Amino acid sequence: MKMNVKNLLMVITAGVMTACTSKNDLFDNSKVENNTKQTYAQNFMKKYPNVDMNQNWDFSTKQSDYRLGSKNKARTRANEGGITTGSWYEVDNNTLAWMHEQLVEGEDNRRLGNPFYMTVPGNDFTIIPIYQGQAGAMWNLHVVVDGVDYLVWEKINKASLGGSDENQQDETKTGTIQIKDLDNDEWHNLHGQWYDWGYGHWNSLYNTDGTDRWTPDWSAKNQVTAVRSTPYTFHDFPVGAEMYFYLDVTVSGSGDWDGKYHEINNVGAHESSLKGQMLALQNVPRPANIAEDNEVMIIGCEDADLKDSDWDCNDVVFLVYGKTVPKPIKIEEGDDIEEVKTVRYMIEDLGSTDDFDFNDIVVDVTEIRTISPTYTNGVVTKWNEKGKRQEAVIRHLGGTLPFVLKIGNKEYAAGGQDTFQTSPDLKLDDVTGWTGLNGVHNVSIEVEQKNNEGVFKVQFPKAGEAPMIIAVDPSQDWMTERQSVPADWFYIPE
Repeated sequence: MKMNVKNLLMVITAGVMTACTSKNDLFDNSKVENNTKQTYAQNFMKKYPNVDMNQNWDFSTKQSDYRLGSKNKARTRANEGGITTGSWYEVDNNTLAWMHEQLVEGEDNRRLGNPFYMTVPGNDFTIIPIYQGQAGAMWNLHVVVDGVDYLVWEKINKASLGGSDENQQDETKTGTIQIKDLDNDEWHNLHGQWYDWGYGHWNSLYNTDGTDRWTPDWSAKNQVTAVRSTPYTFHDFPVGAEMYFYLDVTVSGSGDWDGKYHEINNVGAHESSLKGQMLALQNVPRPANIAEDNEVMIIGCEDADLKDSDWDCNDVVFLVYGKTVPKPIKIEEGDDIEEVKTVRYMIEDLGSTDDFDFNDIVVDVTEIRTISPTYTNGVVTKWNEKGKRQEAVIRHLGGTLPFVLKIGNKEYAAGGQDTFQTSPDLKLDDVTGWTGLNGVHNVSIEVEQKNNEGVFKVQFPKAGEAPMIIAVDPSQDWMTERQSVPADWFYIPE
């Protein structure tokens, strides 16, 4: 139920007036604190009149990231290595035909591979998106090399191609995968809307020989004669460095399963080769347009690890080639990887009651589970927890007031700073007792206010309270000083 903001403002205004009627109250720190918080709440509702106050102020998805256990290195930008975008590569139709024989649409294809990572070879190598299967979700491909995260490729949708009408797109804008129309021999962008030209013909990539055959679901005739894609060449990375790929899900899809509709919601998930969301197919027939002395590999990706996942591992498929390609290394039983879940807390310290930039303290709190696979008939059937720890990193300090930050059983005191807007990336070890992943956010601060007004305590808000702390995903950037967070960060009833 939406709280009546007008009535609540009247209550708060009355409280503020009452708190100011006695001269003795000026010296009563608890009443000063209460008065400040009431003023803050009043200003918040004036700033965001359409926001439902009776909501949960936790906007984090708590999705999992995965990394290489004890072998993982700090994610700092390396001085070596780069990714270069090339010109069009036209996919060999024989390669597509072979791929479809292996990664059969709608079948569980996990038996063809294992959770894996790779190592960088002693030469450049190239990766090319060659196919997108039936998938309504949107995602970006990332690679982690030697602990450093790189964005490789972004899936294109109609919005990014400038389409205004649901059946049109701006053909002056070029996507990263294009398909050739049988009728007029023109190239068109392949992108992610079911009602648009590209998406409706994803399945027709089964037939690229120009014949007038129906797609596998009999929904449309084949109209695709060729596929071309943008290649990405990896160069100058440290030889032997560990690497792995993942899909960063930016928009979830939805699906129909066994006659029951289920919403797929995995926004923010990192669907990783480490967790078995990708297959590395070797012994791939060499395409005619790749030199004879090159090795070739195909990586097929599943974009969701959910109840309704079909595990055909062809939601997006990449071709990899080079003199030697990165060799997949199976994560065996007993080998460790880490599952990482992080919540970012953005905190107001009440030094100001009207800016709502939520950047006075920004802290990431993380729980790291060490897990190891169990295989049954060559397929991972269980991930076993071998250990768990918690840590926190103070990402940003936008305020100057001294504070004590409390996270579970951990306390950290800071004496204040002379300047606004510092990003210390200060790691706090020995964090224990944090319960934010269960929805109980035991994160708070005690802040020493200016002018001897006392120490104010700020806790994670309950529904109905004006938030001074919010929980978001770690990918959410903080605002600049005195730039209020946009209203659409919060729930606004229609």
